[in-house]
Amino acid sequence: MYLKRVELQGFKSFADKSVIEFKQGINGIVGPNGCGKSNITDAIRWVLGEKSAKAMRGDAMTDVIFSGSEDRKPQNLAEVTLVFDNEDHHLEYDANEVEITRRLYRIDKEAEYFINRQPCRLKDITDLIMDSGLGKGSLSIISQNSISAFVSSKPEERRVLFEEAAGVAKYKKRKRESVNKLERTTHNLERAEDIVNELEKQIGPLRRQKEKAERYLSFKEELQDIEVSVLVKMIKDHSFTLKKLNASLDELTQMQATKESGMVVRDHQSEEISKKMYALDQEINTLQGKLLVAMNNVTNLETQKVEIDANRKHLLESDNQKHLEEKIDSLKAILQDVISEYNDRVARLNVLKEEKDALTKRQADNGKKKDQLRKSIEDMNIALHQSRATRERLKDEIENHSRYSQGVRAILKAKASLSGIRGTIGDLCESEPGYETALSVSLGGAHQFIITDEEDDAKKAISFLRHNKAGRATFMPKKTMKPRSLRDHKMVVEAMPGYLGVMSDFVNYPSDIENVILNQLGHIIVADSLDHATMIAKDIHHRYKVVTCEGDVINVGGSLTGGSLHKAHSPFIAKRELEKIEEKIKNEEHSLNEKRILLHESEDLGRELSQALMQKQMSYAKLELVATNKKNELGLRKSEYEALTHESVELEDLSSGSTSSKLIDELNEAKRLRDKLKEDIATKREIRMGYVNDKEAIDSLLKQLRSELKDLEHELTNQKIKKTKLESEIENYLMRLNDEYKMTYEHAQSISREDLEIDSAKDRVRDLRQRIASLGNVNVEAIEQYNEVSSRYEELNNNRLELIKAQDSLLKAIDDMDHIMIEKFTSTFEAINVQFNEVFRYLFGGGHASLHYSDPSNILETGIEIEAQPPGKSAKLHSFSGGENALIALSCLFAIISVRPVPLCILDEVEAALDIANVERFAKYLRQFSDKTQFVVVTHREGTMAECDLLYGATMQQKGVTKLVSVQLKEAVGTNG
Repeated sequence: MYLKRVELQGFKSFADKSVIEFKQGINGIVGPNGCGKSNITDAIRWVLGEKSAKAMRGDAMTDVIFSGSEDRKPQNLAEVTLVFDNEDHHLEYDANEVEITRRLYRIDKEAEYFINRQPCRLKDITDLIMDSGLGKGSLSIISQNSISAFVSSKPEERRVLFEEAAGVAKYKKRKRESVNKLERTTHNLERAEDIVNELEKQIGPLRRQKEKAERYLSFKEELQDIEVSVLVKMIKDHSFTLKKLNASLDELTQMQATKESGMVVRDHQSEEISKKMYALDQEINTLQGKLLVAMNNVTNLETQKVEIDANRKHLLESDNQKHLEEKIDSLKAILQDVISEYNDRVARLNVLKEEKDALTKRQADNGKKKDQLRKSIEDMNIALHQSRATRERLKDEIENHSRYSQGVRAILKAKASLSGIRGTIGDLCESEPGYETALSVSLGGAHQFIITDEEDDAKKAISFLRHNKAGRATFMPKKTMKPRSLRDHKMVVEAMPGYLGVMSDFVNYPSDIENVILNQLGHIIVADSLDHATMIAKDIHHRYKVVTCEGDVINVGGSLTGGSLHKAHSPFIAKRELEKIEEKIKNEEHSLNEKRILLHESEDLGRELSQALMQKQMSYAKLELVATNKKNELGLRKSEYEALTHESVELEDLSSGSTSSKLIDELNEAKRLRDKLKEDIATKREIRMGYVNDKEAIDSLLKQLRSELKDLEHELTNQKIKKTKLESEIENYLMRLNDEYKMTYEHAQSISREDLEIDSAKDRVRDLRQRIASLGNVNVEAIEQYNEVSSRYEELNNNRLELIKAQDSLLKAIDDMDHIMIEKFTSTFEAINVQFNEVFRYLFGGGHASLHYSDPSNILETGIEIEAQPPGKSAKLHSFSGGENALIALSCLFAIISVRPVPLCILDEVEAALDIANVERFAKYLRQFSDKTQFVVVTHREGTMAECDLLYGATMQQKGVTKLVSVQLKEAVGTNG
């Protein structure tokens, strides 16, 4: 192995990147003082792991970075790379060439290390070169100062050099690590023994607590098994009863609504009848006044007619033939009156018949109307029933979350016993009118996401679901959710046609969940149509979702979703639908009552028409009899007239006469009016009597309805009390399941026992509770604590035994390493001692020198003493000159190299204190070792330069910046020759 090259950049005076190529043998670096040639030695030492800034001739490590000059700016980093030829794999690294790099930055003072350009630690570099002859304290780098210090240093300080030569550094490091490990092991053993002793004291009491806790848990487990089954049975029975009770309540409520509606109609009907009766009384009173006048008028006219008829009769009974003409005229007048009366009765009969026919038609029309009203009421009742069913379904969806997933329903049911559960997004927010569909498609399934106060609340809820196998749910802790918005695109979309806003603008919600709503909806754009939505999505490059009020969606990325929407799946649409159906039911109930009132009015009209028709028929029958009598009288009068005149007459001829016709006409009109008034009064009295009967029936029905309604309300109250009690008991049972056993009803139902006899089970529950109470305070955690302490005791006791074994093993390993180090150090030291004397005698030309231990009884720590006696000198080191001390140190150096050759040795002006003869002797001695050791010699002595195979000249063409020029001496000699 040898150093192939050194690459420097920004290190001390090497401002520019410099590459120094080295050869095997002796490589020299020469130059005047201050030219930076020793910086190469510093660079190699720095890369090989030097951590002392003082050793690098600086105050801080950043002083190695080029600090600038008059013409050059300071560098921000220093970097040096050493490249070794490793074909012999002297370095334990799987590569034929090894690059070691160190880099340091000025600003953050951070250092970086690389082996073959792979990042590593400084420790990796020191481990790589340990015992390779390049380590710290080895002979790889020797300077003039270290040569001077070698002789004058303490014996203990010299030992490091011999340890490196003996190759015991790695053993010493291992021993140091083993000793440290032994100290830690001993400390851990002492600590383990203390803990084991302490745990032994805890195990006894914990065992007793554990046994008590196990009995408690056994009782508790049996109690849970039985009580859960009891609770499930009670909930099931109560739920069945509650279901029947709800059905009964629905029926009673429907009956109540029907009766209340009937009462409203009957009250209205009774009020209307009272009004009609009052109006009829007024009309009858008025008609009676008119009838009295009409009857007086008829009496007066009849009196006049009686007088006329008496005169005519008297004339007709006379035998005086002179009055024959007068008799004929009287009889003719009587006949004319009878004709007039008869014609009047016939005319009145015709009028009555027309009126009777008209009433019959009205009655038929009214009958059809009643049938239509009854059919309409029946249809409206069916529609109202359907609307109420829809309302109940929507209420169930909204209140009982029937369309939510199993997990969400389970959490909402257990909300009272779980902390921090606010509710679902669908429950907590509401859209503005017209945006329900847009909100539904914006959220999708997220309307079921559950909002919690804290993240821990969500974790506990998830644990609850997992424990009960109750499904899954998504939770949104309001404090951890981050709002989202359109950011930089907001101004762009606001200016576009069809843009209405972001979805969160059209939602009402509690202020404390704003982050959740903005997270879900703050970045969703709402447009007025699909065309505008498409334009907006294109302009923002499909980075945000765009929805329309009709439910069309332009998704992120550009896909489109649209078509019809199943409204029942959306809680927002369901809420709006519920509002609409409530309004619809209200309107339908109002319309139904109006129809019922119209039906009752039609029924009243039917009764009035029946009464009027009956009176018309009676009047017609009476008038028909009068007409018949008049007709008979007319025949009699006609016969009398023909007998008197002895000629046949036609009634039409006689009816044109004018004798007394005015009185008869007035009398006929008076009688017509009188009969009409009587008929009207009779009709109205019959109608009023019908109303009296109707009102009595209605009032009786109202009284009955009020009584029935009171009974219904009483029954409803009782049923509601029962329902509340049942619901409260069911809720208590559910709470007990959740609070005591952390179970949902569904999970409890899946594990409950069907074969349980409820009464004996309740007795067993009471017995178990007494047993549990008798145990007193129970530390349930004692089981786990005992197991932990017992397990820890066993583990620590095993660890203690392992530590004892490890302690013994470490002691043996340390002892073995001591023997190895003593053996290696002793053998190496003795070999060096022999070579030291020979080299000394060569360099000094005689004399003798030796090395010996300062403490032979402690080979592992002993210092190294030097005893040297040049020719003609005493053996006292402090009396030698600088050159003599340098020769002694170099003697020791060459002795060590001869025993333990090193791959690289850097000598920095170590021969500076020698005279010319000793320099030449030193240089020739270098040549002896150059086949096994590569030398890099920083020198200014000619004798040393003469032995170099490759020579570099260091100059400073620019102030403060070192430049190197290489010269291969053999080539130079050849050229000169």
